[in-house]
Amino acid sequence: MNTTHTIPAAAATRRQTTGFRLHVAMLALLCAGAGAFMALHYPVAPMAAVLVFAAACAFFLRWPDSWLLVVPALLPLIGFAPWTGWITFEELDLLVLAAAVGGYARSALPGVPVAPKGKRVHLISPGSLLLVLLFAGSTLVAMVRGFEDAGGFAFGWYQGYHEPMNSVRLAKCFFMALLVLPLWWGAAARRGAQASTWLATGLSTGLAAAALTTLWERAAFTGLFNFSCDYRTTGLFWEMHVGGAALDGFLTLCVPFAVRELFFARSTPRWGTAVACLALAAYACLTTFSRGVYLAVPVAVVVTVACCLLSARRQAREAAWVNSLSGSPALTAARPGGRGLLPGIVLVAIFSAAIWWVFPTSGYRGLLALLGAMFVALPLAHTLRNFRAVDWVLGGLAGLLLSAAAWGVAALLPKGAYFAYALAFVFCVAMLFLGMNSPQPTGGGRRRNHAGLPAQLALAGYLAVLTSAVLVADHWGAVSGAMAAMGMAAAVFFAVAVAGGAAPRPLWPDSHRWQATALAAMVLVGGTLGVFTGGDYMSGRFSTSESDLDGRINHWREGWGMLTTPADQALGKGMGRYPASFFFAGSSVEHPGDYRLKEEAGNTFLTLGGGKQRYMGWGELLRVSQRMRAPQGPVRVELMARATHPVNLHLEICEKHLLYNAGCLTGGATLQGKPAASAAAPTPDAVPKPGAATITGTAGDWQTVKVMLTGKDIGDGPWYAPKLVSFSIATDTPQGVVDIDKIQLIGAQGQPLLDNGDFSQGMQRWFFSSDRNHMPWHIKSVLMNVLFDQGAVGLALFTLMGLAALWRVVLGTARDHPLGPAIAGGLVGFVVVGLFDSLVDVPRLAFVFYLV
Repeated sequence: MNTTHTIPAAAATRRQTTGFRLHVAMLALLCAGAGAFMALHYPVAPMAAVLVFAAACAFFLRWPDSWLLVVPALLPLIGFAPWTGWITFEELDLLVLAAAVGGYARSALPGVPVAPKGKRVHLISPGSLLLVLLFAGSTLVAMVRGFEDAGGFAFGWYQGYHEPMNSVRLAKCFFMALLVLPLWWGAAARRGAQASTWLATGLSTGLAAAALTTLWERAAFTGLFNFSCDYRTTGLFWEMHVGGAALDGFLTLCVPFAVRELFFARSTPRWGTAVACLALAAYACLTTFSRGVYLAVPVAVVVTVACCLLSARRQAREAAWVNSLSGSPALTAARPGGRGLLPGIVLVAIFSAAIWWVFPTSGYRGLLALLGAMFVALPLAHTLRNFRAVDWVLGGLAGLLLSAAAWGVAALLPKGAYFAYALAFVFCVAMLFLGMNSPQPTGGGRRRNHAGLPAQLALAGYLAVLTSAVLVADHWGAVSGAMAAMGMAAAVFFAVAVAGGAAPRPLWPDSHRWQATALAAMVLVGGTLGVFTGGDYMSGRFSTSESDLDGRINHWREGWGMLTTPADQALGKGMGRYPASFFFAGSSVEHPGDYRLKEEAGNTFLTLGGGKQRYMGWGELLRVSQRMRAPQGPVRVELMARATHPVNLHLEICEKHLLYNAGCLTGGATLQGKPAASAAAPTPDAVPKPGAATITGTAGDWQTVKVMLTGKDIGDGPWYAPKLVSFSIATDTPQGVVDIDKIQLIGAQGQPLLDNGDFSQGMQRWFFSSDRNHMPWHIKSVLMNVLFDQGAVGLALFTLMGLAALWRVVLGTARDHPLGPAIAGGLVGFVVVGLFDSLVDVPRLAFVFYLV
């Protein structure tokens, strides 16, 4: 929604400077005070948090524009709510405030360069500024209405989603984006196109960081290639503790910026980094098992690529026009406007069809075998263009001999097919490397000399690779159909290589960068097909798409029905009020559990309630948890509990990241609502036997509960993929209510394993989750979410801002801006995911969305 202009090199040495600006200094001081106050109340090591905040302020004071790299890169990593208990405020707030302190303090100093002398920098158009201000006003109104709906404002560091601070939690992200907007203007004025490069690099780095967290998560809890289990990755987006699509939205929003790097990368290392980033992102997208991601990411990539190609063509035409007027030749060649796009699409389509054909019988080994064959086929076509008839004959005969040798190795060794494939692949690559200096055809004609022995042997090695691929399929599939399917795919691949070598002109570019990009696309397509055909989970999700859509529509209708007054419909129920509204007025079938901190006579305790839904398993429980180290040996729980009606307590220590339990130690107790006259109370010092619970005290009053947890041993996992461990307490009694206090988790050596078990520090170190009952927490549509929170007025402004941004970067004045294609692709992809998930109820994600 704003435009910036690249600073010409000739003007870069003459810049405007400023004197001391008091109002900017006051803003920096205000941000410093807010950040220091928050850091002093940080739940874990507050003095260390203050020192880190001060160091970050100093860092950004020295390098004020580095926030373009640092903030997006760290955003998917710095969410520590499961360890701290903070929900309203988080580490990103401190990071953004530190960037604001450094940036504004540096801008307030006299003599700071702002822009080239005599060069006007356009910041934001009046229409866009008006939209932003109106939406800011709508957000403030929604926040105030949220306070009123919650019964009035009350400050608290550890309030939940039903309390008034939830309105602050969701409103602050938009104003944080506004806070750094002037910093972007300053960076763009000082650095020109470099500021765009830094921001794109920061978002691409954040994408890679988020993807790496999913690699760790899968390696620790499921295995990297297990696509059949019911486990959807969340990364370090703790906001998915009640479901949602935080990771989905972040991946979709950032993938276009990595795609942009492929077009703008001038150096091979930068291009290779972009390819590696996209490969990691592809794995992360696949393991979300999200139908929205599977639709949105391709759409976002197509939009980004199309905008890049159109922008390149416009700039090429403009450069040609300028050169024609000046009468001088172009100094630089125009970037090719998609010359290799069509052959790339065709090759990826051929590879996809082959994988679809062979995967059911050959599995991932067949997929890798065909990928290796395509890896050598692309450069081999360049070598085959030198061949005469004698070269084809000699290479073919040598290939038959090598193929026969591969058959012999496969027959003699236990896993000879794999060994033969590896030998053939290495041999073919080596011959291609040796034949790189072979004579090249020029002008589309043919040279009359021999191609050379290395080139002939490269063809022979390729034939052996294809033969070995068939043997791999036979070894893995062990059925006649495996060899037939792989044999047909091998024949097609051989035809592709021959066609590429026999054509008068190259059918695809000889550029190694182009070929690597095509191979990366094939890896992505192959992995996607593997996920769909290699496991039942994803196919099962797609089979329920129609019924899930009906459920979404009914859910939206129910949410709209909660806006009961004209004011609600026009201005919204209030920022962040959907969970509380559903709790009191939503479907009783999905009514969730809840928790509250209460106080009696100066003593703080936790009240835990069960929902109204029928409990089908552990997934429906609302848990209050604390991260801990893996215990060694037996563990027992001691706590104080009180219930006026019979209620079951569920206690567990599990290998768990966020939503899914693995190995667990479990135990439980049943509290009675009235004294049992015939029960003999055990002594307070009694130690429960394994699997049993000991309860002392009067039923209906505070009782001491001791439970020995039993079950599978808890492991830490390997060093490269450590497992996280959590202690959780819940009740599986529908509408059951129990008061909890003085929780102690005692290890084998008598050592305490929990912090803040008496809740004297509020919910510090405690965190709640609802593993599978997600609908009560989200309205499941970004448009419905804005409508519910901010009403029709807020939705209209939100839509106009989005359309204005898209118009500007697709058809408007910023269509040739370096970030234009990535912004267009990111926003379109974000909206596609947001059609079925309420993404802006995640502050970290909403911040980066508004920033983009």
